[in-house]
Amino acid sequence: MCSGSKRKVSSCGMVMESEVQRIGADQSSSLLLELSATNDLNGFKNAVEEEGHDVDEVGLWYGRRVGSKKMGFEERTPLMIAAMFGSVDILKYILQKGSVDVNRACGSDGATALHCAAAGGSSLSHEVIKLLVDSSADVNQVDANRNRPGDVIAPCFGSSKLERKMVEIMLGKGVIVDEACLPSDHLGH
Repeated sequence: MCSGSKRKVSSCGMVMESEVQRIGADQSSSLLLELSATNDLNGFKNAVEEEGHDVDEVGLWYGRRVGSKKMGFEERTPLMIAAMFGSVDILKYILQKGSVDVNRACGSDGATALHCAAAGGSSLSHEVIKLLVDSSADVNQVDANRNRPGDVIAPCFGSSKLERKMVEIMLGKGVIVDEACLPSDHLGH
């Protein structure tokens, strides 16, 4: 179960693969997660604006738990999946809608979009993290394991030491790095 930024995370968020059929997981909620992972903005907009999907609906996502090597189904929102995969177009669209809590925690791991961005290790994670922090994401919010987003940065993060350092600064101290100070080949544009 997901919670707002102030609520305690439910411990029932992780679902084993064998339980998916028993629960009757809604396939439609997985659609937005798939579109978020692939940064399919046209498909995502269509699903939201034409088909009536909620940009903040929770679906089950199979993958590695944030801060763990364990695999399983976890509750995730489109914002979290876009953050994890570096889907900047989807992330900007969701944030501009203004109807999501960027500090929402989901799954048994209590991950937020910022945790997902740090743990995902996308080459665009630094841009995603900047967008989230600029949208009031809390760099000090802890997950169910008491980890802050800065504690779960992917070991193979980014293609350069500069990008990793940039992420560490943004998450460790909540400082926004001025992009004008960085070489343009490190901005992911």
